[in-house]
Amino acid sequence: MEADMYIEKFKDDYQFRMAPRTIRSYQLAVNQLQEHLNIPFDVITSKDIRNWLMMLKEKGYKPNSVQGKLIGLKTFYKYCLEEGIIPIDPARKIPFPKIEEKLPNYLTPTQLTSLRDCVEGQLLERAVIEILFATGVRISELVDMKKADINWSERSILIPEGKWKKGRVVLFSHACGQHLQACLDSRTDSLPDVFINQEATARIRQQKIRTHFQSYSKHLGCRVTPHTMRHTFAAHLAQKGMPLESIQELLGHDHPHTTQLYARLYNQARKEMYDKWM
Repeated sequence: MEADMYIEKFKDDYQFRMAPRTIRSYQLAVNQLQEHLNIPFDVITSKDIRNWLMMLKEKGYKPNSVQGKLIGLKTFYKYCLEEGIIPIDPARKIPFPKIEEKLPNYLTPTQLTSLRDCVEGQLLERAVIEILFATGVRISELVDMKKADINWSERSILIPEGKWKKGRVVLFSHACGQHLQACLDSRTDSLPDVFINQEATARIRQQKIRTHFQSYSKHLGCRVTPHTMRHTFAAHLAQKGMPLESIQELLGHDHPHTTQLYARLYNQARKEMYDKWM
């Protein structure tokens, strides 16, 4: 039994639940396993999968990469079992490799002030920083923002389609709104995008924003990225007392691994606030 037909069926059924890039990575894992073993996917055993994962490790694959392959296999085989394509799920009982994960890095109030200081007078860069910090959006969601999706009276922005195909509404502060409005008022173009390139010909590229953050890192003396702002957003709300479930809803994620990671960040941020007052 060849996997191609069932992978296509899997892609069709999951296209509204997962990002295309995620589905492609799962497809790649299944294809790589089958090509390595050169046997039909429905006769592959748990031992076969374990041996393949061990081979990847011996070849120098990082634990995160091996884990990603296993997640893809588990998701695909679980789907096949539920659809009655296979009688036994060979990947179900295989444990994930142990990974020493560092706590997500986030900025302290002092570092956040320094970051704002280093973009003083730069309307677009300041607006980008304020939006990332106030809303917790991903960089991909930021560059996709449209002016029509901003609700100024509610101080909210519609994020139509996030990483996991879930639309959501994010909120922004009054101060953030002031910087965003100043950035938009300085423009003379008619582009629908919230953030545009220097030539005012198209929306800003992710790489341009990442380049800005590389210079911010030098200024602050520590590594800061657009995703650091997402972590800072979550930590800030945790310190303010917002429940973890509400923060996760604003972040727009429900992946178990990411949920666990942000739970650790949440607990650390709350502990820091407790230590400050004790």
